[in-house]
Amino acid sequence: MGIQKVTFESGNVTAKIDADLYHFFYSKDIGILKGLKNECQVTLANNTLTFQDGYVSVYGRIIYIENQTTIGITPDSNKSGYVVLGVNTATNEVNLYLKEQTSGYPSLVLTNLLTTEGLHEFVLCAYTKTTTSVSINQTYTRKVIVNDKDKIADLENKLLDRYRPVRKNLTKVSNGVYQFFNTSSVELSESLVYVLINNTTIISFPGDSLFIHVGSNRNMSYRYAGADYTLSVLYENGVVTLSCGNTTHNITSAYLKK
Repeated sequence: MGIQKVTFESGNVTAKIDADLYHFFYSKDIGILKGLKNECQVTLANNTLTFQDGYVSVYGRIIYIENQTTIGITPDSNKSGYVVLGVNTATNEVNLYLKEQTSGYPSLVLTNLLTTEGLHEFVLCAYTKTTTSVSINQTYTRKVIVNDKDKIADLENKLLDRYRPVRKNLTKVSNGVYQFFNTSSVELSESLVYVLINNTTIISFPGDSLFIHVGSNRNMSYRYAGADYTLSVLYENGVVTLSCGNTTHNITSAYLKK
């Protein structure tokens, strides 16, 4: 027991200490480092899988897949399989190999290398084969590690998409009566509704208020050109119907904002 210098000149740092720190810095994720090199992208030709270069982190153990790394698959039976990157800290080895079986996909050895020395198998690619052909399973999602900056940017975009006002396409039914479609009760319940009369008068109300009473409707008072009117709102089977208090009034736009 004692103290070890890690980020110091002449410090004697083991691979395990480095790996522990990298695993922590990568948010304790395992996967291909997204955005670095070519992310181990794979192509198939003549029953051979070819990988572009990229880095993989398995519990902080960093492996570089060299560009044009290949592995062949023999189409000799009906099987599903993985191209596996086997990281074995007990033997200090890293290997690329196939693991396949006839019924479904094979199980993997997933040793927690943070706490135990041993083998952890990481999937670089999933495939299926028959007696005549080999194909990549395009629906299989490989694990990737995204850097924190990109995670934050993605979250910001999702928040903007969620809370940005959504303009609904209006259809005129008759004078003073308009509809918009493809709206669920859940979307309405989570949104504020904005209705513009002749681009001058704005009417707003919580969409959830449509469902307080039986019938999924409500009336909203509004003032236009010095007079008071009532806007009738009805929701039914994904359709919102807006009826102005005067047939000369036009609804020029409608928005939902969460």
